[in-house]
Amino acid sequence: MKRLFALSLFFLLAANAHAQKVVASLDRSTVAVGEGVGFSIACENFQPTSAPRLPFIPGLRIAGAGSGRSFQLGGGQQVSTLTYNFLITPTKTGTYTLPSLTIPSNGAVHKTQPLKLRVVAANSEERKGGVSDYAFVRLVVGKNTAYVGEPVPVEIQLFLQNGRYNMPELSAEGFNMTDYPEPKSSRAQRGNAIFQVRTFQTAATPVKSGALQIGPVTMDVVLKIRQNQRRRSPFNDPFEGLLTRYQDVPATLEAKAHNITVKPLPVEGRPANFNGAVGQFAMTAKASPLEVTVGDPVTLNIQLSGEGTVDSLTLPKLAWPGFKSYEPSISSEQADPLGLSGTKVFEQVIIPENDSITEVPKIELAYFNPEEETYMTLSQGPFPLKVNPSAKPVRIPTTTANGDNSTGIENDTPPQSELLWIKHELGSLGQATPLIGRPTFWLLQSIPFLLWIGALVWRRKSEAIAGNPRLLRQRQVDQRTRNGLAKLERLADENEVQEFYTELAELLREQIGLSLDIPAEGITADVIDGPLGQAQIEPGTREMLRRLFTACDAASYAASQSTAELRSCLTDLQQVINEL
Repeated sequence: MKRLFALSLFFLLAANAHAQKVVASLDRSTVAVGEGVGFSIACENFQPTSAPRLPFIPGLRIAGAGSGRSFQLGGGQQVSTLTYNFLITPTKTGTYTLPSLTIPSNGAVHKTQPLKLRVVAANSEERKGGVSDYAFVRLVVGKNTAYVGEPVPVEIQLFLQNGRYNMPELSAEGFNMTDYPEPKSSRAQRGNAIFQVRTFQTAATPVKSGALQIGPVTMDVVLKIRQNQRRRSPFNDPFEGLLTRYQDVPATLEAKAHNITVKPLPVEGRPANFNGAVGQFAMTAKASPLEVTVGDPVTLNIQLSGEGTVDSLTLPKLAWPGFKSYEPSISSEQADPLGLSGTKVFEQVIIPENDSITEVPKIELAYFNPEEETYMTLSQGPFPLKVNPSAKPVRIPTTTANGDNSTGIENDTPPQSELLWIKHELGSLGQATPLIGRPTFWLLQSIPFLLWIGALVWRRKSEAIAGNPRLLRQRQVDQRTRNGLAKLERLADENEVQEFYTELAELLREQIGLSLDIPAEGITADVIDGPLGQAQIEPGTREMLRRLFTACDAASYAASQSTAELRSCLTDLQQVINEL
């Protein structure tokens, strides 16, 4: 620990004597309209008196993307770099000049060099090397024509080499959209690159007719783009490997809208009992029991299944003469995550009011079949029913399907059995214990004091952690490690190779950075024989670290690996964490 402290002090002193300079850079010089390009201003070994600002440039949308500080070691000196990041999104084609910027500091003025940015059309071949080489999004709509109320399957496919993403934003005016279920994961190859594919599924149900659009769709992503490595120092400095290998580049992906023609439901041939069901359905129904006494319930079990608006299926009101009916109980089972196919079951109770009833009437459901382009009617029944007369007066509740809550008792005089006798003599009351003498009273009084003590202890502990950056980082890394190991277990089971190694590399850098008290970003395998070697790490642990770094670097080019191989790497990582 003393050696690490001495090294840190030496680096800080060396940084003060190092030359100051400022460098402006674009992550690429050619970009397509609508694609984001990263612009950064790196200030080496000095602190600007004010943050740099870019002027307004017509045709470019400029937004700040934060700042960060990094430390690099090389040639026996430490370079401290404060980097300001911007995201530039072009709105028009053309060649733009980013002017020279003046960066003031205490006692000095630094200037950046002007830069050229070429913006081409979105469909231009010149966009090669842009964001689309690392990520792109597709919108796939299942139909070009549909009827009002006919669900249209929609897929949003995100192709991403490495990075993170937000949920897609889909414009669909005139449609009701279902929520996205958990996206499906797969892999695809485009040229020499392997993409992780995330497929988001939804269904768009049109609520009006006409020429409509589904889309466009936009997705905000942060790409992790690998940077070219610098040449090694001729002095073979072991610390030179602590260089940033990946750069975070924010970008907005977009897929064009899909045109769809929505036709109205025909008026000709529409049944009177049609209630808006669109799709292809089947129905089964049964009634039980089929022999009852007046006033006894009969249960109808009606099952609707098929493809279409299954979740919104409703039965017509069963308002039959001679029966009292009640609100049905409803259950459903989806055959797919979007609810475009499945089964819906209605259980409805009906009560015959007299013994002249001989059957349960026919049950019907009218729907529109978009494949046949015609209305159809499903029917079940009638069901024969024997109703026996009751030996005593029948009181039938009239809580019907319309929600009325009257009792339905025709005789206003209640039966004698419903009268309750009132007791005129009261029993004696025991001596009540005073409130102040009850233990419960004092227990309740102590709760605010105990809560105050707990809050005070928590505050003191939080202040102690906040005042100790090392301890704070330790707690953050521990939490990150617990979550990361659980995620790796899941990724190994799902055989998500690319995502597995990305997460493993991040956890590895976090642990090494904590052990050496250096920033985690940019740590590579070179640190094994450098700082870690000086920290007296066991040779077996160093060899294990080399294997893990090699596996992470090769993941982008390796073929699919087995779950057992991934779990072997996970075991090595857990052992390394324990050793560090």
